[in-house]
Amino acid sequence: MANPSGTTQDLRFQADETPSYPVSFGLAFQYILLNIAGIVITVAIVVRAGGGSELYLAWAAFAALIVCGITTLIQAKPIGGRIGAGYILLMGTSGVFIAVSVAALQRGGPALLATLIVASSLFQFLISSRLSLLRRFITPTV
Repeated sequence: MANPSGTTQDLRFQADETPSYPVSFGLAFQYILLNIAGIVITVAIVVRAGGGSELYLAWAAFAALIVCGITTLIQAKPIGGRIGAGYILLMGTSGVFIAVSVAALQRGGPALLATLIVASSLFQFLISSRLSLLRRFITPTV
């Protein structure tokens, strides 16, 4: 433990320290266990409520886990400086989209659901690229 001031603290690591690989692996494993259930359950709710088959449920859960894993890696290691946070930020699913996803799956099948997901992600990219304009209205205090 690095302690520049010489006082006793209950911290195991300082902000600038890097934990060992076994500790990092244990933390990553805990993150995975916490995040994987929410991803799979959200997909299962959407597919079951939308009337999808067992085969489609297995494929959708696998695809969601792969996409969440890739986007978590992008958050940890930014691409081009603008895409990615630069630190570990777990990417998962959101319950906000369950009702809309079920409706899309019932009315148009997997193709409409995929179109909805791509369109909403493009909208989120657009909003996030202009987020700095909101700093006048939403201050750090808010």
